[in-house]
Formats: sequence, C-alpha cells, structure tokens
Amino acid sequence: MRYTDEAIARQLQLREDSNWEFQQVNFSGNRPATPSRSVWADEIGAFANAGGGVLLCGVSDDGKVQGMAPQQLAALDSLISEVASDSIRPPVRIRTAHRVFREKQRFLLVEVPKGASQHDSPGGAFIRVGNSKRPMSSAERLRLAQRRSQANLFWFDEQTVPGTGFETLREALWRPLLNAEGAANPQVALRKLALLALDEAGTLRATVAGVLLCTRTPERWIRGALITATHYAGADRASDQLDA
Repeated sequence: MRYTDEAIARQLQLREDSNWEFQQVNFSGNRPATPSRSVWADEIGAFANAGGGVLLCGVSDDGKVQGMAPQQLAALDSLISEVASDSIRPPVRIRTAHRVFREKQRFLLVEVPKGASQHDSPGGAFIRVGNSKRPMSSAERLRLAQRRSQANLFWFDEQTVPGTGFETLREALWRPLLNAEGAANPQVALRKLALLALDEAGTLRATVAGVLLCTRTPERWIRGALITATHYAGADRASDQLDA
C-alpha cells in the first residue's frame, strides 16, 4: 500500500472519482454507527467489480478529514474488515492502513483490489462508475462473469496478489530455489516457477504461491494464509499418508 501524504492531500482537493471514495463516519461512543454494514459492503463490492479503488473513511464529500480517537479508528477497521469478509460474496481481500492527516486528524485508508469474480453485497451487485456506484444490469453481470472466469482457469496458487511485486519476495527465501542460470535473471526464473506472474494490466505481481513461500508475513497480503503439507510413505499420492 503506497499512498503518500502528498498524494492523499492532493486527492482531498480533487474530490472523489472512479478510484477514490470518501465516507464520513458517525460514532456512538467508540462504536461506528453510520454508515451501516450494508453501505460499506456495497461500496467495497462496487470497487471490486470495477478496477479496484480506495476508501478514505472519516472524510466528508468535500474532502474534510473529520478526525477520530484511536479506539474509534480501531473499531472502524475491525468493522470494515468483517464486512469485506462476511457481507460480500465471494469475500474481498481488502488492505487497511491507519493514517494521520496534518499530524492530528486520524482516518482509515482502505485499499480494495479488483475482484477475481463478480462480487455481490447485501444491496445486490454494484459497480463503480465515475464518483459513485450504480446497480449492475443483468447484461453487465453476465459480461463480468465471463471475463473474470478466464482468470479462474489458473490454479489458485498461480493467481496474482494485488499490491505485490518482485520486491515483495524475500531474496533469502527465493534464491535457494534457483540454479546458477536462474539466479542471473531471477524475475524470469521466478515466473517460470509461477512465483511471479503478470496481472491483467501487465504489471509483474507475486502469485499466491510466491507470497506463501517467499515472504516472512504472508498474512499481510492474504488473510488466513496457510500451507498444508502432506507426508506420504512413497513417491506419489497413491502411497499411504503418514502425516499432514
């Protein structure tokens, strides 16, 4: 997640667009009261069904940062993370960052990746168009499902992870996997191993396998990430399973 203070300040002046949404938050004590869970889910789903985007939570439509207490910020982060996982189908893997504007006004930045499939929220299926969301027509839903089904032809571990790149992978973890020839051009070698791949925009990203095998903290990019290893008695899966 790379959004500098200067870039955020500039966007606050430019207001909302296809990639940025501002949401003011009202609290009851430290608990977020409005917007409702369904509103958050609809906004996140709309970005995921489009090209992804950024939610600035705690910011009014005119670009004013309202500020909030640390406890309020933590509660808001928890709420939105739960919404992205529990109120959208399939879930959206968002990334959150606690930020401070002008050294005193806290707000929450939520990065929403482009979805790998069509995402439905409590209000239906929405898509981001300009500076707002709108319901998707049945024809749009069909076209989106057809386009994104192509990405699912890859094994899950070969799919790219938004917000990553070659530099995400730790050299100490990937270098032992390469021979001398591969070490001379590691990006090419890691693509052959399906630890790196090009996303739909042609940007080099780490794959799910790359994040799981070659980063120290895979949960930073993939919530609930885990690897299951199985030990067989022989050289193939037809032999007895000894452990897992």
